[in-house]
Amino acid sequence: MFLKLDWGIIWPIVNIVVFYLLLRKFLFGPVSEVMEKRKKMISSDLDDAAQTKAEAEEIKQEYEKNLAQAKDEAGQIVSDARARAKNEYQNKMDQTKEEIALMKENARKDIEAEKQKTIAGLQTEIAGIALMAASKVVEKEANDKGNEKLLDDFLKEAGV
Repeated sequence: MFLKLDWGIIWPIVNIVVFYLLLRKFLFGPVSEVMEKRKKMISSDLDDAAQTKAEAEEIKQEYEKNLAQAKDEAGQIVSDARARAKNEYQNKMDQTKEEIALMKENARKDIEAEKQKTIAGLQTEIAGIALMAASKVVEKEANDKGNEKLLDDFLKEAGV
């Protein structure tokens, strides 16, 4: 038994093989290159996106850190302002208390001086009255020793 080869079937097989080789050379190769380039480009884009995302995350963290610092600084500024205001208030209160104490002391001194002045004036008047009374008594009884002693005692009590 012999196998008989039909040339009618060989030409289509040869055509298919040649067509496959031509497609492989001119279509599959360039398409594979384009696909490979596209794959590299997509991979590169993904890497760039990941890098951009990482940079964005760093920027976000830095922003959050700066925001936290700004909040801390604002809190510190407010705290300092409160402390300065409290200190200023306390200084003003102390100064006012000192002024009030000084005013009280000056008023007390003025009252005391006025009192001494009034007492001195009264003493002068009393001494004048006593001298007048003494002169009248002396005129009446200039020779009486008892009246003289009475006059001296009165003058000592009056502080003259």
